[in-house]
Amino acid sequence: MNLPRRYSYDVPWRGVVIGTLFYGGLSILMAHLARDVSGVIFGCEIALSVVFAVLAVIMMTRRLMFPRVLELTEDAVLFPHGFPRTRVARIPYTDIIRMRDGVRTSSASFCMVTARGSFEIGAVRFPDMESYDAVRDFICSKSSIVMTRIDKIEPADWRIWGFPEPILSWVEPADWPRYRTHLVVSKPLLPRLAKALWFFARCVAIILFPWLLMHLLQLPTISVAEFLWLVIPVALFFTSLYWFSAIHPARATEISFRDRGITQLSGKQIRDLNYRDCSGWNMVERQFEERVLLVLLLQWRTYVIEVALPDTNTRNRLVQLFRDKQIPHSPDLKPSWESRA
Repeated sequence: MNLPRRYSYDVPWRGVVIGTLFYGGLSILMAHLARDVSGVIFGCEIALSVVFAVLAVIMMTRRLMFPRVLELTEDAVLFPHGFPRTRVARIPYTDIIRMRDGVRTSSASFCMVTARGSFEIGAVRFPDMESYDAVRDFICSKSSIVMTRIDKIEPADWRIWGFPEPILSWVEPADWPRYRTHLVVSKPLLPRLAKALWFFARCVAIILFPWLLMHLLQLPTISVAEFLWLVIPVALFFTSLYWFSAIHPARATEISFRDRGITQLSGKQIRDLNYRDCSGWNMVERQFEERVLLVLLLQWRTYVIEVALPDTNTRNRLVQLFRDKQIPHSPDLKPSWESRA
């Protein structure tokens, strides 16, 4: 494909000017507020004023003297990101699990998703849409991923999570979360209460530290009684969240297997994993509520991923997929809750 491989990829000048004015304004505001105080607070506000002033200078200087460049090589994308220091992430085309495309507007963008994270390329950073289209098409060609043009995406459309279309995709059975909760609540209550109490104590200690620090520095603070009225409800709130998450360790998630990796979608949380990091797999059966649960176990680096399967047909297709990807079968692999028992 005959096209230039280096593209200017920086924040538009309008955004640079707005950002510089924003940080400069915060610097002036902090310096103005510091005139009415003294001691430690004065030092903190002056320090913040200096930090904001430095950020304003860096933002303008970096754009003028160190413009960012997006480079497309034969085997990877060199993606510039980060502020204030620019870092370049090397994204091999073979590491791209899926690509998400946006509706084609003036603010169009597409996203390369790997096991290391997501990298979004926006049209607004290019001088024209032709450059954006050339980059998009080149990356699609090198990664062998076809993204069709999209004018509108419905919430139920699988393409909202990216191309290519999954080889296998399903939502975990509804009794999978109930089974995991049953495993927790069937354990003795006293040890679980002890863990919750220890979590409560740590919450109190974390909130207590800044109050003690202010007290030692002889800064104005609330009394001990007022502090306890504040800290106990807050600590109880976070402890209740901890207790709730402990007795509900799993919920039904959507699982998608693609040619280069796996995508787990749970609510608004999404995780992508590539097959290279998987060192083994196993499938186990567990009885629950007069039904047999099929559970897929994947050894991923230092932890085990448990996925509930909908039926035996999915199990058989997964076995063939793992053979094709040369992922070894590990019959000794156990669920994480049984390994800890």
